[in-house]
This record gives sequence, structure tokens and C-alpha cells, in this order.
Amino acid sequence: MVPADPYASFYSQSAVDPYVPPSFASVEEGLAVIYRGGPETLTSKALREDLKWFATQQRCLEAMSARWLCELDRREQLASEGAEGSEDDHQSCARWLSETLKLTPNAAYAQVRTARMLSSLHWTADALRRGEISAQHVGVIRRAMEQVPRTRLEPSDVEPELVFAARQMDPLNLDRHWQQMRYQADQEAGLEAEEERRGQRWLSLNQIPTGNYRIEGVLDAEGGASLKTALQGILGRRPAQGDERTPGQRRADGLVELARRRLDGDLPELGGEKPHLMLIAELSTLQLEPGSRLAELDWGPLVTGETARRIADDASITPVLVDGEGEILHVGQSSRSVPRSLRKALNLRDRHCRGPACTTPPELCTPHHHRHWADGGPTNLANLELRCDYHHGRLHPENHRFRESRAP
Repeated sequence: MVPADPYASFYSQSAVDPYVPPSFASVEEGLAVIYRGGPETLTSKALREDLKWFATQQRCLEAMSARWLCELDRREQLASEGAEGSEDDHQSCARWLSETLKLTPNAAYAQVRTARMLSSLHWTADALRRGEISAQHVGVIRRAMEQVPRTRLEPSDVEPELVFAARQMDPLNLDRHWQQMRYQADQEAGLEAEEERRGQRWLSLNQIPTGNYRIEGVLDAEGGASLKTALQGILGRRPAQGDERTPGQRRADGLVELARRRLDGDLPELGGEKPHLMLIAELSTLQLEPGSRLAELDWGPLVTGETARRIADDASITPVLVDGEGEILHVGQSSRSVPRSLRKALNLRDRHCRGPACTTPPELCTPHHHRHWADGGPTNLANLELRCDYHHGRLHPENHRFRESRAP
């Protein structure tokens, strides 16, 4: 005897009938029972098993959701074909998703696009429904199958191979597996895909209202690997003892250090001289006098006297004489605060950063004046020591210490 379909009445509704939800009450009640039971009394093994079960059911629901979404999209396409002046096929369904589930338009369209593709990717849909692969795997397979027509590969062979591989590896390695498949079968298609990915690179560097800069972008594989290798060379394997910066802060400082090194390197001349960071500061600012003005960097950002002193510790100084209205009266000759010969002697003496237990090599350090030259401190070995960016920053700002030294 064939059991009755509990959803028969739902599927047999006419389009004009009021909406009657399917009988999901038992499913919802079961989940509620599990939730009320809580994880506190379970063993660690049971917790792991439950988490695996949750993931499997979640993936099954994602597969079902995609199937339902594909059917809704199909109906709306049919409706749009008979309605003059209607919107594009995907926009109505994607907009409904966006407005109802509060998704971004791009995320909503990606769901519709994946649902459409899954309707023809039976191996992929079945693996997702069984919980064997994740939505991220599905995304990799979908993108690969969209690219297959541009290769010599046979689509009917590619999908089962990718699904089999997806069961064994994470999405990142699955994408690499796909790239290997494509290149081994069709080098020209692999080269074309690489150029396409390279064309997706971009970089944005904008000053935000606080005066800081926000950097965003995407690098191609070669550029990203090159930058990562260079940053690792600057940062070393592990932070120095006492370095309390977050990994993100260390990477940011490493990127700035790379820029500083290029400024001292072989960049082409602009306006008759090598490009360098310009700092404009009054002597009173460098001496931290009360009422002194903020210093100014290239492109307009303002910085405090403490930051100006740290930058000026090892810099090329050009004295400029101005009148009361700011008109330039005289520009003197540039000279480095620490001459190259003295810097070599300092490197030989200190060998590394003089911060506590810090082994940062001298080429990654800045000469630090115990008493700043702006305060009359001499530029000699006795008044200098090497400091890495982190330990150099720890010595600035020095406003409180400076005021104490000036107190009568």
C-alpha cells in the first residue's frame, strides 16, 4: 500500500487559492526540542556529531531552497514574456529575495544564478542535498561549468570529476584543482583565464575624514604573492618581544615600510628630484611649544608635533625662512639629520634594534636621538641608537617627558 503524500493538498492548490503552508510543524517542533535540550549536557563527541548533522541538514535545505527558487524564477520568466514592458528575467525574482530576506542585490542575484545552474547540474545538486559538499563548493563548480564551453573539455566529464574532488578538498583547493584540469587539457584556455583574472586587479587609496587613509583592492596572483613575500621579509616570522600590535597593524606598518624603502630607492625623478615624503613643520612644532601649529604632510594630512619629531629623527632637512605672512624668503641646502657615514657606524655598533629583546636588523631600523636635534641634541653616536618601527613609536609621543625636561 502506497502511503498518502502529506503535501498532496499543498501541491494541488490552484493559483487563486489562499496560501496554505506545507505541514512543517513536525520539523519545526523537532528543532525546537533539540534547541531546548541545549548543548550543555552533551559530551564533546556528541557535540561534534550534532554539528556534522546540523551542517548536513543545512546543506540539504540549501539544495531544496535552490530548487524552489529555480521554479519561482521559471514562472516569473514565463509571466514576464507575456507582460509588455516587464523587467529583465532575473530582476523581479532577485528583487523579491533582496527585499524579503534583506540581501544585497548582488547576493540575491547570485542565489538566482546558482539556482538556475543547479537545475542542470544534477551531480552537484544531489551532492549538496546529501550534505556531501557545501554552498562554497557549489559556487566553485558553478563558475567552472560556466567556463567549460570556452575550453576543449567535455562538460559531462567535468562536473562528476569536480563533485568527486569537492568531497575530498576545501573550496580553495577545489578551485586550484579546476585550474589544473583546464590547463592540462587546454593550455590556451588556461592562459586566457589567467589574463582575465589579472584584468580584475584594482587598487583604491583614499583619505577619509579622520585624516587616515583607507586602502582597498584586489591583486592578481603574481602581484599578491609578491606583496605577501615582501611583507614577510619586512615583518619576519614572529613579532618582537613586547610587540603588542595586532597582525593587521603589523601588516599595515610593513606596507608603509616597503613604501619608505622605495622612496629611498630607484624611483624615477619627479619635478627634478626623487619623490620623498614631505613634512612641513615650524621649529616651535618640533619643539612641542604650547600653541604651536600642527605639521603638514604631502597631500594635506595634519600630524602632531610628536609624529613630526619621529619622522624627522632620520630625514633630509631643508631649512626655509618665511616672513610673518608665510612668504618664502630663503631656502637653505638640504642635509641629512644622520649623515651616511655616521649611520654606518651606528649600524656596526648596535647591530639590531635596541628595544628589549628585539633582533630587528639595522637596515629595518631608524636612528633615534635620545635628545632630539630640534631640542639641541647632538647628532653623534652617544646620542643615537637604532630602533625598529614598533620600538621607535614607543618612544613617541614624548610630550610629557619633554615638558618635564623643560620644567624650571
